[in-house]
Amino acid sequence: MAKLQNAINLQNTFEDFNIKNYIETGTGGILDSYGQNSLLQVSQLNIDDLKMHSIEILDRIYQEAVKYFKDNSNVYMHHGNSHDELPKVLDELDENPSLFFLDAHFPDSYRDVNNREVIRDDPDYIKIPLEGELRIICEKRDVSKDIIVIDDIRIYQEGPYENGNFQNKELHGGENLNFVYELLDKTHVIVESYLQEGYLICFPIGTEEDSLRKYVVGAE
Repeated sequence: MAKLQNAINLQNTFEDFNIKNYIETGTGGILDSYGQNSLLQVSQLNIDDLKMHSIEILDRIYQEAVKYFKDNSNVYMHHGNSHDELPKVLDELDENPSLFFLDAHFPDSYRDVNNREVIRDDPDYIKIPLEGELRIICEKRDVSKDIIVIDDIRIYQEGPYENGNFQNKELHGGENLNFVYELLDKTHVIVESYLQEGYLICFPIGTEEDSLRKYVVGAE
């Protein structure tokens, strides 16, 4: 699971865009992340009024996160698949700028002794829930002030990604990312990053292109 801080510069982005809500799909392990878990990193920004919501489908990871953040009243854990839990989270949000990190896919996948990724044959709404997640967000919320970061875009399209193309795309991947542009092209500046497994980073439409260097990791 990739890390949000490998896509954007967290402190600059959260402060300059006045982010008050952080929502992620896919918590990821905390204790085995060597301090690099995205939710952990965001919580360490120490923004007093920042509300953090994380949706996790796997019980063991959910329970680990609940225990880890039990003393942090600004972290809200949600257990279940993102298509069920995301509408509930959206109902809890205020209208302040929010940052969404959409990183839920292939729950319980692992690598075998030959380092090949083994993926369960779950329904698409669990295996690759991105399109549904994005449609839910855009239907229930005015996203024009929000930032949306999408991880692992190599699942949907080929490109010169730092970690190579997705070898299981034909069997387990999505067709393309056209739905992202359909939903966000009029409200956001969409930046594509080829770092790691690829990111789409979507900033509010008024964001000056020259300023993106300050926020996007690896931007020149």
